[in-house]
Amino acid sequence: MSSHTTPERFFADLASFSKFEELTEDRHFVPLPEDWFVVITDVRGSTRAIEAGRYRDVNTIGAASISVVQEAIAEELPFVFGGDGATILVPPTRLDAALEALTGLAALARENFDLELRVGRVAVRELEAAGTTIEVAKHELAASRCIAVMRGGGLAKAEQLVKGDEATYGIATQSAEPKELKGLTCRWQPIASRRGTMLSLLVEARGDRPREVYAEVLKELARVFGGNLDVANPVEPETMRYKSLVSIVRDEWRQTARLSWRSIYARLFSIFASVLMFALRIKPMGYDPEPYRKALRTHSDFRKFDGVLRMVIDCTDEEKARIVAMLEASAARGQLAYGVHGSRTALMTCYVRGMRDGQHIHFIDGANGGYAMAAKGLKAQRG
Repeated sequence: MSSHTTPERFFADLASFSKFEELTEDRHFVPLPEDWFVVITDVRGSTRAIEAGRYRDVNTIGAASISVVQEAIAEELPFVFGGDGATILVPPTRLDAALEALTGLAALARENFDLELRVGRVAVRELEAAGTTIEVAKHELAASRCIAVMRGGGLAKAEQLVKGDEATYGIATQSAEPKELKGLTCRWQPIASRRGTMLSLLVEARGDRPREVYAEVLKELARVFGGNLDVANPVEPETMRYKSLVSIVRDEWRQTARLSWRSIYARLFSIFASVLMFALRIKPMGYDPEPYRKALRTHSDFRKFDGVLRMVIDCTDEEKARIVAMLEASAARGQLAYGVHGSRTALMTCYVRGMRDGQHIHFIDGANGGYAMAAKGLKAQRG
């Protein structure tokens, strides 16, 4: 990171690394500035909503936590998508804008989706005073498209405070005006597994040697897939299918806060153009959508880390059995806790600011609960 960077550009100016396995290397991590804030969101009652078959709605609002903040703030911010919510790191000069965007999202979730989004924030300075830390690194998915990698007990502490003491750390959302979701789309059908199972996986190291534990887990996962974990990426553009025009319109109608002819026309135009390009393979005005389609795979966040290793991977039954056996053996030795959830498909939610490389990112989660259901197993092992 440059010594001349401004606080707002802390993450944008951070040097990136391209090999995911390097998340275990200390040299990539930098302490988060103490005047920043950890913003936490999650959908209340997400388990009940999932059991009622509404995980796509839960997933949409969780991903929207990221998109509305990014739309409100020009600077690139560190975030991690967690399925039913997100963790976003925000500088003090952008906190008010971020919270205003999130309270608007909470109002939209309540009015149009019948879901309640919890929003909270904790100062990094306060987390450090409690004896915890947060460090950030930057993983390069593809040229000009990076995601944050975070570590340190401050993240878990922030979540504990937001959920345990809402009077102090929660943000009131009841009087906010609904905010339209811009740039967030869910126009692809659920991604069918090519290998057998979409495995949502959470791994949390225990003990005083977390770096070694995660390094060993990543090494073993790569071994399961012949030395290259990239083959387990759920996103395969050539086999993916677009939703119907009617289905997209029905889904995205609720993403508009205050209907106006201008917003209706703009959204319908966007939907029609995307259906022409990706469902009918027509090139409107000569635009070739194939580079964007092919970039879906490299711009997806199917693996990430925020003190917990989070992955959605496409695996055979044999590969799944080997992974679970490896994790179970490590858990028995007290090295880690884990949670898994299997499904036949994965969900992809897209945040698109433009069609060129680096202008879009695709949030991946397992169907039928994905990360949220895997989290139940992780919490049970934590005791």
